[in-house]
Amino acid sequence: MSLVFPFDPDIRRASTIPARLYVDPVFLALEEEKVFGRTWQLVGRAEQVAESGSYFTAEIGREAIVVVRDGDALRGYHNICLHRAGPVAQGCGRRQTLQCRYHGWTYRLDGSLLRAPEMEDAEGFRAEEFRLMPVQVARWGPLVFANLDLKAPPLAHFLDDIPERARRFRAEDMRWVMRKSWDVACNWKVYVDNYLEGYHLPVVHPGLHKELDYDQYRVEPHRYWSLQHAPLRPVAPGAADRKYVPTEGDDDAQYYWLFPNVMLNVYQGQMQTNVVLPRGHDRCEVVFEWFAADPPADAASDPAWTRLVAFSDEIQDEDIEICERVQRNLRSRSYDRGRYSPARENGVHHFHGLLHEFLT
Repeated sequence: MSLVFPFDPDIRRASTIPARLYVDPVFLALEEEKVFGRTWQLVGRAEQVAESGSYFTAEIGREAIVVVRDGDALRGYHNICLHRAGPVAQGCGRRQTLQCRYHGWTYRLDGSLLRAPEMEDAEGFRAEEFRLMPVQVARWGPLVFANLDLKAPPLAHFLDDIPERARRFRAEDMRWVMRKSWDVACNWKVYVDNYLEGYHLPVVHPGLHKELDYDQYRVEPHRYWSLQHAPLRPVAPGAADRKYVPTEGDDDAQYYWLFPNVMLNVYQGQMQTNVVLPRGHDRCEVVFEWFAADPPADAASDPAWTRLVAFSDEIQDEDIEICERVQRNLRSRSYDRGRYSPARENGVHHFHGLLHEFLT
């Protein structure tokens, strides 16, 4: 089976990527190396590493990492001791050193080896030659990103002008509110495809369709990201049960997508992050986290937040149902490739173009 697949940059002529990219495990292994191993991944929150010595652990594909605050510096390492590959950190917390849970080798927060018990008789052993293997880490607002590729461009290059565009929403000042996650029986790309177009709104999301001005909905692709503009419908006199009530200066929902698997949904004074994590070639975990400029004291009992989250859950359940059905159908012998709607699916076409670039 060929790992190379065709891609036409002209959406008017293009066909979608082949079904085998969604159903064959060999492509997930390729993506872990060439996509997730070379892109900026959302791995945690700035508040988790606010004080010197505070740390958290995370995973990028099959790679375990640890992010730690060392004074004023934010550092990232592979969570692997250089002795016999034990973990140097677990979970999250605060320490002044990182110590392997296997044989006790201890590293300073700058990654240098501080102590290696009972290595005195090892010929030619020099502690200064052992340093934890670094990964790139960077922060934007309340979010912490990591990149396994030390040669990759910095996060600022990847984000481009997203921070400037999101400034009016006070996105960089937002604080964490809550987290939820779902296990979804579909390839991670099926979920991303679905996110990147509003074409399915009238059919799959009738409730959301009532909130957004579908005729004005548009997708704006950029180098490594895209923005879906979704203006809120005006509230008609006497209208009932509107979830989003537009106000002056806050009458637009902005849905940012960062290649390959991070979404930032900014609207109505809050930001929702969605991260799609492959858990197999036909499964993914979708993690939602909410942030707010003025967070509630208790999101679980705040009426506005419980209403907002309930509506988000309704939309998510609708997306999961259609994505899981699409995944089952992609295994059919009767389907291989489809066509894009030039008017509605330029975001999906953009995503597939980046996949083609990174994989082939």
